[in-house]
Amino acid sequence: MKKIIFFLVFIPSILIKAQSNFNFNIDFASFKYDSTSNYVEFYYSFPTSQMKLVNQNNKLQVEGLFRLQIKDDKTGKYLVNKDWRIPNEVQDSSSITSKSTLMGEIGFVIPDGNYTCYAEGSDRNNPVEKQSYSFPVNEKAFGNNEINVSGIQLASSIKQEDADKNSIFYKNTLEVIPSPSAIYGDGSPVLYYYGELYNLDKAPDLSGIKFNVFVFDQQGKNIYSHNKKIIKPLPAVVEVGVINISRYISGKYTLVLSLSDSLKKQSVISRKEFFVYNPAVKDTNTTFSSKDIKVLSSQFAFLSSEECDDLFAKSAYIATDKEKDQYEKIHTVEGKREFLYKFWSERESDQSGNEKVSYTDYMNRVNIAAKRFKNISRAGWKTDMGRVYIKYGEPSEIERFPNEGDKRPYEIWHYNNIEGGVIFIFGDLTGFSNYVLLTSTKRGETEDPNWQKRITPSQ
Repeated sequence: MKKIIFFLVFIPSILIKAQSNFNFNIDFASFKYDSTSNYVEFYYSFPTSQMKLVNQNNKLQVEGLFRLQIKDDKTGKYLVNKDWRIPNEVQDSSSITSKSTLMGEIGFVIPDGNYTCYAEGSDRNNPVEKQSYSFPVNEKAFGNNEINVSGIQLASSIKQEDADKNSIFYKNTLEVIPSPSAIYGDGSPVLYYYGELYNLDKAPDLSGIKFNVFVFDQQGKNIYSHNKKIIKPLPAVVEVGVINISRYISGKYTLVLSLSDSLKKQSVISRKEFFVYNPAVKDTNTTFSSKDIKVLSSQFAFLSSEECDDLFAKSAYIATDKEKDQYEKIHTVEGKREFLYKFWSERESDQSGNEKVSYTDYMNRVNIAAKRFKNISRAGWKTDMGRVYIKYGEPSEIERFPNEGDKRPYEIWHYNNIEGGVIFIFGDLTGFSNYVLLTSTKRGETEDPNWQKRITPSQ
């Protein structure tokens, strides 16, 4: 069993919104700054059609007031606590439409930690018009050693050839116009995204590394996917893309950017929710290939069919007969991955009705059994000793009888913490160190009161 390493980056995009009709929106994304901090960009937009138009020095303008507070959950201190006045000149009232917005961006270096953010936007010329949000900002630095994916910036457009280098939205040769509302569809049929990949130069082998893009619907079904191989070992790479959502039905969706390494069984993902409003598109109940986002972000996501079979064979010691029959009937690698995810999720959360089992602890015992109990004919984890060790762990005591008179070698394992104390007796019946279980006092295990006859050679 290859060692599985798993990294996960969740970028929260669900904001707690106060009740108001003022259509102020805010979003954010995190990018690498140094080994202990991230650079977090906040994107905001004011609805100019809902703001009071005033005459200032013979010029028409609207003015927003943006308040941002970022409080450290651990210390209670404010990392940011500030108001910004945001004026915008308007040529004439006819230039303002229902979709006109006053948009901006501001960024901060934020150290590792958990924060609570409060954001409020209001019309400075009519303060009763305001909207506020409260949301967590949990930052974990992207590091310098492992491949990683930044947060995702949703955008309404991304330009390079005609990019305005003086724009506040200009970065890395691109002009990225944010979409703080995260709403697409009717009138905005194309979703743009911006992300960054880190530490590709630290990967020992790029041949198994892919950059993946997925979209999941509200039921967790994968309705869009795209991938490409990583070729150049660079410390940072910008990834931008376009997704046509004109045929998506109205609802909530999740965009996922992923770096996967099939050689190391390593995956890291970043995700962001967005919303689609397409009233003209009807749900035709089209069946898409199902791939649960939770499975994608699990340690089972990149196992081959053969690796799934091997893993379930090692897991079968704690599987029910029904689960064994179910697995035998699965013939696709996607189905096997989903089964293993569900199987181990239930064991770890104790939802299966069986004893709670840690996947990590269990697989550690499998690896130990594979080395400790192997013999000339069988892999260590497939032996009777291996099975008992994997299921019940290290014995409290072992009595060994390698050369007792005319008897074949045998061992007695004591487990003092199971059912008030149980024993397992193994015998080497062939002389090739393949100890088989002769008898046990554990309920459900083999019981043979005449076990001593089996270790006594016939006269």
